[in-house]
Parts: sequence; structure tokens; C-alpha cells
Amino acid sequence: MLNLYKTVIVEDEAPARRLLNELLSEHRQMIHVAGEADNGAAAIDMINRTRPDVIFLDIQLPDMTGLDVLKQLEYKPFVIFTTAYDEYALKAFDSLSVDYLLKPLKEDRIVRALSKLQHFANGSGINPVWNNFESLFNGLKPQNKATTLSVKKGTKFTLVQLADIVYFEAYDKYTFVHTTNGQKLFCDHMLAVLEEKLSTDFIRVQKSYIVNKQKIVEIHKYSNNRYTLVLNNKDFTRVVTGPSYLDAVKEAFGV
Repeated sequence: MLNLYKTVIVEDEAPARRLLNELLSEHRQMIHVAGEADNGAAAIDMINRTRPDVIFLDIQLPDMTGLDVLKQLEYKPFVIFTTAYDEYALKAFDSLSVDYLLKPLKEDRIVRALSKLQHFANGSGINPVWNNFESLFNGLKPQNKATTLSVKKGTKFTLVQLADIVYFEAYDKYTFVHTTNGQKLFCDHMLAVLEEKLSTDFIRVQKSYIVNKQKIVEIHKYSNNRYTLVLNNKDFTRVVTGPSYLDAVKEAFGV
């Protein structure tokens, strides 16, 4: 029988928090998410108050680094780092934390991290993060956002320029890419993964749609907490935003 580990997610980007929650929800028999924090100060308070067994900790937060958070904790939980930093540089963290997860997060890496957590928690190794690793934070560079996306076209995969994509649509268990020239292509990523992978030109406006902000030609009020976006493709596709994305839409478009 697996142990149940209480965890807190510390991540300033909402899409990354949603994705991590989705991935961890597949492991409810092992992981219970007790709370979330989007900045270092809130994280310190929540972790000291709820005392989770393990924390998923972003290395770079708006108000401080993950290291600053660890320095102000009243006890020593297990730590799994989440980050957009360079993968090669972060290999050093393998020996200093339970694990690190490179963004965009992937299911197979979650499985590996949870397996390592069991290894350390069962007494097979010391809690490694509390060694002196401050120097490892120096000189690390975030990865650049992708400019192309690999999509399936017939029996092969091809690269599509992000600038040529109008919107992404989730339908049933599939994700489709709609391009400026009217193509509808299969994409092998969940929308939550794409939120992490894409540039800031793209915004998730409802559960089933991510749109390219540069391809929106009109915005109409649909209801008190929803808008209709008219997209600049040959069909002038209309996408109605979701109520839970209202704040993000207002901030992005100033409506």
C-alpha cells in the first residue's frame, strides 16, 4: 500500500499550477494537494502552517527564489523543483533534491519524481535538498519559448510556425490546431501543456480553446462575465470565453 503524502504547490503561473494539479490528480492514492501559493511569501506562510510532506517548488518566484523560501521554513520537507531553467544545468539538482521537473511538465517525469519521493521517504536515502546548493542558482538561464510546434499531418509530423496558428481546440480526447490558411491539424498535447509551451501571444479563454491574441479582430460582450472573440481566419470563427477565464481575458485585452 502506498503512503499518502500531503503536498503544497508553489508556482506563480496559473497554467503551470493547473497542469501540475491535473498530472497529480492521476496519483490521488499517493498525493494529496493541501494548498497552492503563487509567490514566495504566501508559500512560506502556507508551508509552515500546513507542514506538507513534500513541496513542488518553482525556482524563480515573483518576490524571491525558491532558495529564499527554503531558508525561511521552520522544518525540512521533501522538495521537488519545477522550473523553466536549462535542463543541462539542472542535472546537478538530481543529487540535491528529490527531483526536478522541467517545464512544460510531463506525466512520465511526474511518475519518476513520485518514485524517487517514495525512495527517500522510506528511509532509502537522506533528505537531500538541505545541503549547500546556493551556488547552483547562479548563472542558470530560462529556456526560450518555442516559435514552432510539431503537429501530425497525415502519416508524418511537420513544424508549424506559431505565428500561423489562429487557435487550438480541444475536442473529446484530442487537440486540434487551426491555422490561418484553414488547415485543421492534430496536436499531440493537452491544452494545459500548450499553455506552458506557447509564447505570451497565446491565451486560454475557456476550457476548450487557446487563441492567438494577434488573430483577434473583434471582441463583443456576450454576458456579464463572458465575451465573444472574432478571429481573423477565413471563417471569422467566433469563440465565447469561459466565466472562469474572465479576469485573464480582461487583463489581456483591457475590456
